[in-house]
Amino acid sequence: MIEYIIIAIVQGLFEWLPISSSGQVLIISINFLGITPSEAYSLAIWLHLGTSLAVLLKFRRDYVSIVKSLFPKKYDDIEDSYTVKRNWLIIGTLGTAISGIPLYLIFKVILKNYYSAAQGDIITLIICGLLIITGIILLLKKNKFGIKNVKEMPPTLFEKDSFLAGLAQGFSVLPGISRSGITLSTILFENYNQEDALKLSFLISVPAVFGSIGVDIIFGQGSIFGSLNILIILIITLISFGVGYLSMEFLIKIASKVNFGYFCIIYGIISYIIIIPFLLIG
Repeated sequence: MIEYIIIAIVQGLFEWLPISSSGQVLIISINFLGITPSEAYSLAIWLHLGTSLAVLLKFRRDYVSIVKSLFPKKYDDIEDSYTVKRNWLIIGTLGTAISGIPLYLIFKVILKNYYSAAQGDIITLIICGLLIITGIILLLKKNKFGIKNVKEMPPTLFEKDSFLAGLAQGFSVLPGISRSGITLSTILFENYNQEDALKLSFLISVPAVFGSIGVDIIFGQGSIFGSLNILIILIITLISFGVGYLSMEFLIKIASKVNFGYFCIIYGIISYIIIIPFLLIG
């Protein structure tokens, strides 16, 4: 049981950082729990349930307003920004499905014997390296960047942005590629301020997680659903929920206080500090 608790803590701590929580869960599960790669991959997917529930709790008002925006005749007092967020979720989730589902099936059938979490970690390092370079350039040139604001954005302007962010998010189905790292980096590169970029990254994560769990149940040979004790699933969900909520609060506070360029640099450096030791150990 203690091994599962440690894995749940890892999930809660790493989910919002530019390091793949699923990749590290995969490594720990195979090496310390002695389960098969397919079961470890499935466990990594299910652990996201807790952190997704943390997002639902943190942004419950946003989600309630987004649902209400689906019924404009009944709720005509909903702000336009929630319509933007609603469409962001819809279009972003579509993009995630387009890239994520085929990659999931390819990984399960073809790549699982050839693709390693370490390869995904290297991809994440490359992405975060570009983010560090972007932050340095911004500080040197003192350009005004991160100017897009959800509250002031026309509903038609963000369709390309949300679709590309969703496509990028879909690649995180591959172990080692950080969902938060690749999604948040994409939104930051699209010129959104860091607070909106963080919130949008959090919001579009929930449909993706529930979708991946559904796909794992339907297509997942070796899925831990039905084979792992339900009590263990509940415990690790609660732990990843609690740790994930606290780590999310911490990241949001940093984003609200730090200059955009510094935020890009700090976010990228964190990935190197955490990922490189894992690569060396592995």
